[in-house]
Amino acid sequence: MRRYRICFLALLLGPLPALAASESDMNAKCADLLAKWKDRFAEEKMTAVIAPPFVIAGTGDADRVNAYRDRTILSAAKCLQTQFFKKHPAEPVMILLFESAEPYKRLAKKWFDDDDVPYYGFFRHDNIMLMNVGTGTGTLVHELTHALIKPDFPEVPSWFNEGFASLYEQCSLGADNTIKGHENWRLPALQKAIKADKLRPLSELVADPAFYKPEMVGLNYGQARYLMFYLQEKKLLAPYYTQFRDHYKEDPTGLESLKKIIGPQSLEAFEKDWRAWVMTLEFPPR
Repeated sequence: MRRYRICFLALLLGPLPALAASESDMNAKCADLLAKWKDRFAEEKMTAVIAPPFVIAGTGDADRVNAYRDRTILSAAKCLQTQFFKKHPAEPVMILLFESAEPYKRLAKKWFDDDDVPYYGFFRHDNIMLMNVGTGTGTLVHELTHALIKPDFPEVPSWFNEGFASLYEQCSLGADNTIKGHENWRLPALQKAIKADKLRPLSELVADPAFYKPEMVGLNYGQARYLMFYLQEKKLLAPYYTQFRDHYKEDPTGLESLKKIIGPQSLEAFEKDWRAWVMTLEFPPR
């Protein structure tokens, strides 16, 4: 799936909010993780830095790796954690940044025995991200969102996890530690489906456990992303996330939480307004 390079309104530096583990404990865990990988990084001439809770290694030079750390990883993480997440990683997240497809594919196979990797990057359940950053940093923020939502909402269903992460494939960061998604390449296919009356209701998207079904996955991503976008524009995304996360046991799909957040408007009326709003958007912008 195609991604676009992220753009920023502001560069946000400074420490992340307090971690679930103590600062000294996390520093030690990151140092231990780097020590386990240092020989492999040295063999590939990769630059590695620690920025708790992250261990970041890249095939670029030190300036380039530090730029990814400061301008994308730490900045986006601070915004996401400030705006959404109550719990933060208790274990390190290792981020491997490859400047081209060749080392990305080769080392995914060599180090993880994975010979069928997505073109842009992915997050593994063992807290390791592999990224082909030669394609841009939008995917980096997408996968970083997966890494940070994991400790805060471990039961998050795929439709929300992917819609939420996809929102930040094209985004900006504000000086008030907020992150904001913008229109991106997923829009035209979604508009085409709406115009042809071939888009299933939101209630079916939310209730369907087969989010990654091949013939539907692309449209599912778009529908989920632009639902998040609409909630963001209505200033309902953070309240919805909190409501859903905190009431997951009684509402595992998030549908009842959505109805509560949009009330007193009915889901049917909300969806009608959402579809009309989607059709007013443009990408690429004029």
